[in-house]
Amino acid sequence: MTLLANRQGFRLTDPHGTMDINKEGDFTPGDLLETAIGACSGLVFKRLLANRGIDYGELRIETERETAKEKPEPITKVGVHFTIKGNGLDEKLLRRLFTHVYPNCTIAQSVKGAIEVAETLTIEQTADAAE
Repeated sequence: MTLLANRQGFRLTDPHGTMDINKEGDFTPGDLLETAIGACSGLVFKRLLANRGIDYGELRIETERETAKEKPEPITKVGVHFTIKGNGLDEKLLRRLFTHVYPNCTIAQSVKGAIEVAETLTIEQTADAAE
């Protein structure tokens, strides 16, 4: 990855694409950290679901961060809320698998002790897993 400074902030260039990073209008470094925690947790959960052959219609992850009041306003907590929708989901199995997400997320483990990561799960049964 390469970060090239520009007037607004930086442009990240990587074989996967480009992204603008600055304080206003684009992604901020805090957004990227929050997203990294959510995406890493999501990839772990998806892998756990796939390993068990669990079909689902939708997996949504919403993140929210809290920062300290004092400067430089470090991130103190990231909430990661999962919503999984599907037909005939085994709620007990899903909740058991979900307990393995945090300990297996590289990013969450990297910030452990510095940033609280609170992960929650909602399971929604649907009539059709393709919804």
